[in-house]
Amino acid sequence: MTKPRASFCLTLAAILCSSISGCAGSGTQSPKPLPLRGNNTTQSGSLSARPALLIENSALSLAALWPVLAEIAGTEAIREAVLDHAVSAELQRAGLAITETDVDAERQRLSDRLMPGSSKEEAAELVRRVLEGRGLGPVRLGALLRRNAGMRKLIADEAVPSIELIELAHTIRFGKQLHTRMITTATPHAAQQALQDIRSRAPERGLMISFMEVASERSTDQSASLGGDLGPISPDDPGLPVVIRSTLAELEPMTISTILALDTGYAILLVEKTTPATSTTLDEVYESLEQEVRDRQERLLMDRLAQNLLREYSPSVLDASLRWSWER
Repeated sequence: MTKPRASFCLTLAAILCSSISGCAGSGTQSPKPLPLRGNNTTQSGSLSARPALLIENSALSLAALWPVLAEIAGTEAIREAVLDHAVSAELQRAGLAITETDVDAERQRLSDRLMPGSSKEEAAELVRRVLEGRGLGPVRLGALLRRNAGMRKLIADEAVPSIELIELAHTIRFGKQLHTRMITTATPHAAQQALQDIRSRAPERGLMISFMEVASERSTDQSASLGGDLGPISPDDPGLPVVIRSTLAELEPMTISTILALDTGYAILLVEKTTPATSTTLDEVYESLEQEVRDRQERLLMDRLAQNLLREYSPSVLDASLRWSWER
């Protein structure tokens, strides 16, 4: 189970929004591919023959490196190519087009979500580190932003925040917050070992320190490096698994939960403290919450659209190395 900072349902993958794309579908004319910022077009023949790597006095061509590259990252490359084509085709079908303003807006959304309220320099540095960690260079980033801009246009009419969703967002944001830590494991045996380890250390180290140490040593969640820290979360957040919501509703501060069975493994929770609801009224923050709900709806709709397009535009993979990566 992955860890968003304030809820479980919006991970970086959601922040970056399903960046995958593709191959020709049926029709009398293949749509033009989306142009990529920073993409240098080169004839495939000369590109394959050109030396790509020098090792002392030996040169390796791209063709020589290709099978290894395809096996390492072929699946993701195919998915991105499929979605590039599919989004372009669907935009043409709907009579829509992407502008550079749309692409710049996607770039700003990415920066705002990763580091809201920060200076341009701070945000740019954080975005750079995140993108490098995900292997997103200038070509892939350009394609990602254009795909997101295209998908956002395709689902724009479906994202309509209701008053009920806005009220729920108000409860989640300004209602009671539980400062929570979590350990996740792949097996019940590993969870039991983690629980026993916490309890054996607690008399000497204290419950909090023991939980943090075991989380950093054993947890499979992304929060492991933070000692299992999830930050303040709302027990009313529907993005939380039901078993976690029900456990948090009953768990007293500084008590450890039993082992919880999740869809993807097992979890142990610790609530550090409870922060009561604030006095902020819905009217005071209605517009910002409405936009927040719309953004979340758009991300979910774009994720669903991406999966549907991947199924609809499923490619035939002809290259042997790519096919190995795609089918494994």
